[in-house]
Amino acid sequence: MSRKIFVVIFILCMVSCPGSLVTPTFLSNDYKKIYKHSVCDPDRSFPQMIILPYFKNATQVVHDCKVYKKYETALALMIFYDHWKSNFGDSNLKVKNALENIMITWGLEKKSMKRAYSINGKKIKNATIIGLTQGNSVIWVWRGKDFKISRSSFAHELVHISLRAINGHGDYDHEGSLREGWTEQHTELIIDVKRALDAFGL
Repeated sequence: MSRKIFVVIFILCMVSCPGSLVTPTFLSNDYKKIYKHSVCDPDRSFPQMIILPYFKNATQVVHDCKVYKKYETALALMIFYDHWKSNFGDSNLKVKNALENIMITWGLEKKSMKRAYSINGKKIKNATIIGLTQGNSVIWVWRGKDFKISRSSFAHELVHISLRAINGHGDYDHEGSLREGWTEQHTELIIDVKRALDAFGL
């Protein structure tokens, strides 16, 4: 119950506060008839695709009904965008549009890749990964430690999506020198978003 109250307070603040950074589009109810009936059903086979509320074409693919409830994921997206716009702006709405069309696949197990890059740009061979950006608005995210969005790579992958929307690439080597885009400020943003998600119990 307390989590639901937090969600309501957060949304009301975004609507009523003069300094609100989240655009009203995220609070649109135009698709209520569609997403109202798009719920995870434990009696159906998995994976299941669920439509996320308050976003035009956002969806999540789940392999377990507790990972995650659609309103939790939608709130997490709003929190991320609020932080992004506060730190980097989004005057042409490229980031917002990418989030409006996001498709998130929640994985229950970690994956392996032959090659990946650490946050400081160091190449890692045969890496175990907990997140992957797979397209302009497509991400795979391991469900997170203790089944918490705040303890997953959710915010990390959304930074890749945001940079891809702005620069045409997600900067796969992060703070490394191979590609431009990802800075220390983006890494700090992820930390701040995770703290905010944790504060909301996500």
